[in-house]
Amino acid sequence: MIEAAEGAGAWFDLTDVPTEILTFVRPAPSPDDSHVAWYSDETVLQLATIRQAGAHLGRRDGKAFAHVHGLWTEENGTRHAGHLLAEKTVLAADHMVDAWMLDGAMLESAPDEETGFTLFRPSYTHQVDTPNAVLGTIRPNELIDEGIAKCSEIAGLCASTVKGLGSLVGTRLKDQSALNDIATEVLLIGPTAQQVTAVGFDGAPISGELVPLMNRVCVTFEVLLVAQSE
Repeated sequence: MIEAAEGAGAWFDLTDVPTEILTFVRPAPSPDDSHVAWYSDETVLQLATIRQAGAHLGRRDGKAFAHVHGLWTEENGTRHAGHLLAEKTVLAADHMVDAWMLDGAMLESAPDEETGFTLFRPSYTHQVDTPNAVLGTIRPNELIDEGIAKCSEIAGLCASTVKGLGSLVGTRLKDQSALNDIATEVLLIGPTAQQVTAVGFDGAPISGELVPLMNRVCVTFEVLLVAQSE
């Protein structure tokens, strides 16, 4: 992914990607009072398949860094979801993926005083004459749907496609039981911001349609909004 981006920021859609080694974490209770939640111990899978994942490629400490959330399965079909550790994951074969290259902005990591984490935030790189997308991050306690609407309104952009990942305070989906953990790892999986895959501290991942105006951002949510081409 890093070579394909050639130094630019990007979003990658990963579908049915075979791996030799796949390493990931889930959200977990915080070990201290300075964070709302933390990360679980690492889980390492052999010969797993990334069924659906999204990756924001930006920079951390001056180097390329990917933030990846998604859904994967073991050989026996067991489903897992969470935060994939790209630097500890090895693909089993070359694989084609869809990439959305960014021009004029990218995500840069920086310490965040409110949450105590080092987080991606949008960084301006250069002027774009006719922008057709906006890169944004949504802050804690903001309703995810309202936050996306604000990003679109501020940018003056009518978005037809929304890519994104982050954490929510629990996850409430239509017609199924909610995840009630203080932090859940989430990936937007549809062309809009309504369909998601999410996972909490324990148990299997869930997928479905978000209940409107019921899902608040926990630590951060990174989004890429793209306008319909002419």
